[in-house]
Amino acid sequence: MKLRSILPFFLLGLVRVHGAQDFFELPPIKYSETASDDAVAQMAKEIESGDWVVPPSDGKSFLKAVLKKLDIPEESQVLVFSKTSLQNSLINQRNPRALYFSMDAYVGWMPGGKVEVIIQDKTLGPVFYTIDPPFGDRPAKVVRATDSCLQCHATSRTSGVPGMFIRSVVPDQNSHPILSAGTSLVTDSTPLKDRWGGWYVSGFSDHPHLGNRWVPESEIDGVDFSPEVTKLEDLTSLIDTDKYLQPTSDIVALMVLEHQCRTHNLMTKAKMGFLRARYFQESYSADEDLNSQDGMSWKTADSSAKEIVSAFLFEDEVDPGGDGVEGSDAFAKAFVGKGVKNAKGKSLRDLRLYGRIFKNRCSYMIHSMAFKGLPEMVKERVFFHLRSVLSEDLDNHLSKREKKALRGILEETVPGFKN
Repeated sequence: MKLRSILPFFLLGLVRVHGAQDFFELPPIKYSETASDDAVAQMAKEIESGDWVVPPSDGKSFLKAVLKKLDIPEESQVLVFSKTSLQNSLINQRNPRALYFSMDAYVGWMPGGKVEVIIQDKTLGPVFYTIDPPFGDRPAKVVRATDSCLQCHATSRTSGVPGMFIRSVVPDQNSHPILSAGTSLVTDSTPLKDRWGGWYVSGFSDHPHLGNRWVPESEIDGVDFSPEVTKLEDLTSLIDTDKYLQPTSDIVALMVLEHQCRTHNLMTKAKMGFLRARYFQESYSADEDLNSQDGMSWKTADSSAKEIVSAFLFEDEVDPGGDGVEGSDAFAKAFVGKGVKNAKGKSLRDLRLYGRIFKNRCSYMIHSMAFKGLPEMVKERVFFHLRSVLSEDLDNHLSKREKKALRGILEETVPGFKN
């Protein structure tokens, strides 16, 4: 069988081959076998050597220390109360799971539980950990998690690679998802009316959503879980917010997180898919030009780049509707403050919040470790398609004025974009 004849199978079957083994567990990636060298792996070494000591304290204080160590803003907090994660036994409406995120890391925690981390590794992409807080004479314990996390975090929901996803469910009064009522995978293309079932949502939106509610047992048989408009400045009327670092589960933070998870997964898929394709090419077609446009790795890189560019430019983003959304000033300040600005002070993190989330519709994730770690051929194809879409001659969802602004930001802040 010629190598090119298996390309369609490879592109369509990036999930399980060789006896139901995920492709990212095969050469050259060997995801679970390969040692990580990310910020949490370094933290574990510092804990073991005694270079980073967190005195035994309450879980909230330990969480705060971990977030500071990983440079994740507390203001990014969002809260989910559906039992849809690793520590389900601790989660309920009164004890929701808190999530915090930066461009390169995600942290999960609930009172009484472990700290869960997904962190970007320069080689492996997202790596999963659990961290037991220090207790008595026992220091904090960091464990890399593979099977326990990947059962959910490496499926079609995450583009078939280790990754992140946001799900909207219909929760019952015990926080269990009512699966017969259906679930939704949430991205920035999901209408607000289908978002945030099983989540707390603070902030303001003219359009109804599914957050802040659950179905009483008496109504499960005839469940009618319709979206409603809720406007809460904070969550003090719903939970004991003193147990958490913030009194909010910010609507804007949720929408930013939903965009980020999708783009992060696409970049991981692009990197792993390219590495696997290049491995096939090198192994079975040694005489072939590895950079040929007829080759498997080039075609894989180009196909992935188109997906990334579509997500980066918010081609499928839904309008929040009405006068848009309004979240907390604390999250907006923390998020926008991390932006990389051009000479005119413009950043890809600048928020708009009506009509669309961002003023400048190219994802700030182009500044992430995930993007910087993409194979050069993938990045080159991303830049090629970005430049093409941002051409003033091409008619698409972006105005000429917006394209000009985006080119100005990208040319000044993204190495390699300006050819």
